[in-house]
Amino acid sequence: MNDITAQLSPEVLQAICTAHGLGKIERLEQPAQGNINRCFLVNDAYVLRFDVLDWGGANRYAGEKWAYDLLGKTDVPVSRVIALETGKTLAPYDYLILTKMPGETISTSAADLPPADRTAIGYSAGQYLATLHNHTFPQFGLLYNILAGKPQPDWAAYVADHFRYYLGQVQALGLLSADVMRRIDALLVRMQPLLAAVRQGVFIHGDYHFLNLLQQDGRVSAVLDFDWAASGDPSWDFRIDRQIESEVSGSREAFYAGYTSRRALPDGHWERVSLYRIGLYLDFLEMAVGDTNELALLMPLLLNEMDWLEAHIP
Repeated sequence: MNDITAQLSPEVLQAICTAHGLGKIERLEQPAQGNINRCFLVNDAYVLRFDVLDWGGANRYAGEKWAYDLLGKTDVPVSRVIALETGKTLAPYDYLILTKMPGETISTSAADLPPADRTAIGYSAGQYLATLHNHTFPQFGLLYNILAGKPQPDWAAYVADHFRYYLGQVQALGLLSADVMRRIDALLVRMQPLLAAVRQGVFIHGDYHFLNLLQQDGRVSAVLDFDWAASGDPSWDFRIDRQIESEVSGSREAFYAGYTSRRALPDGHWERVSLYRIGLYLDFLEMAVGDTNELALLMPLLLNEMDWLEAHIP
């Protein structure tokens, strides 16, 4: 038994449920898929999430609570926050309790749906993303950092930090040649005017694709996981639009149609999406270390994206 399992024993989980009026735990599950948080489904009614990374400083779940509270006033289907606990009195980690949303993960269930339902899912997903982006903020940065009084000075600084981190990671791992690194640095310089043009921060999800959306009876039933919710450029959330199409065939065109039914794409959208996609590929390269097949798939994608962007910006 590892330390986290011991610290989050059935007795601890029951004490938490009792403290928040959730009753006796009759059924307890851990999702097979998920992220780096420790997550439990309680009685098929509540989601109990623990921030086991315990990074210190700003509380990540405070940003998520802000996101859920904002979207609870819209037509976007999201969980309701039952509790956010940061005192570490019942467990050694911050935790968030949410209502469990109905449905199945779209990316793993859509293949069994008829084409009309897949199109409808894509359209609704685009509409809901536009609704997110219609919320604006006076500052830039991750929501939990804004709440902690640590916003970014502007959007360009946010992007610079993102690239600085992932370029440092791939350089340390020896994944890219010096020439490719120089080309990315040059693209960042050339993109500065387009990044500086983003003067209004909007609510961005940060990881918006069909692994983080649920469907029930062929309709989007939930938008999940606001770990990386931020105030920034709406184009940021389109950097994984190709993943949307690969997860649900035939959904990409409907996704854009749904989005533009509620909100226009910003000027310079495609160029900024291309830059952000390069940053995403850097992230994927880091995660693929040791997997030669995955690295062989990612490198052409990165280089092709760089070629396209170099040809489309001054």
